[in-house]
Amino acid sequence: MKALRLALALLTVLPVAPEGVGEREFKRSLAFFPLAGYLLGLPLALLALSPLPPGLSAALGVALLLGLTGFLHLDGLLDLADALLGARPKEERLRILKDPHLGAFAFGVGGVYLLLLFQALALVRDPLFLLLFPGWARFAFLPFLHRYPLLGPGMAALVRGGAWPFALLLALPFPLLYPLPALLGLLAAWGVARLAWARLGGLNGDALGAMIALCEVANLLGYALWKSPSG
Repeated sequence: MKALRLALALLTVLPVAPEGVGEREFKRSLAFFPLAGYLLGLPLALLALSPLPPGLSAALGVALLLGLTGFLHLDGLLDLADALLGARPKEERLRILKDPHLGAFAFGVGGVYLLLLFQALALVRDPLFLLLFPGWARFAFLPFLHRYPLLGPGMAALVRGGAWPFALLLALPFPLLYPLPALLGLLAAWGVARLAWARLGGLNGDALGAMIALCEVANLLGYALWKSPSG
């Protein structure tokens, strides 16, 4: 239970962090990341079952998804956008990554991300999908976390080395039921990891947040394409 509570504390704003945790507990918590995602997906599934208009339901869904995560993954996406985009030397990119101020790339990428997230949630009304996809997004970055180097200490380093194949067992219902959205989400996470490795030299917590955020959008857009009348 301590590892599960720690996973919830790392990925949500729920005040359930256990006391006296060490390196072992952080690594064990990684196995429960998909369960934290399912908890985030539960209110989205309930909204899909409600009689609210799709636009209002989507707006509330965006607010809940961002609010329950403390805007953590969005913050990572914005920080990484400023560092990765544009023609700069590696040293300058690393400096920008640590700068708390937002630049033009962050505002542009953040705006497009929120528009896509809102529109996708308005299109997707499958409660089971909405329950499961945040869990897959919190698994999809794990293989790449263990594959690519890290930029330094932090949350990414604390959980690296955990039993991510066990997390796959918890996340497995999503790719079995929704293979195309799952594949697109995995590719989105890989793309962020690859770009961060090429331009920064490795991954950090901001990269992991960006991988989760873009994986979620890719999942939703993949479902919209998969289930479209012409698809």
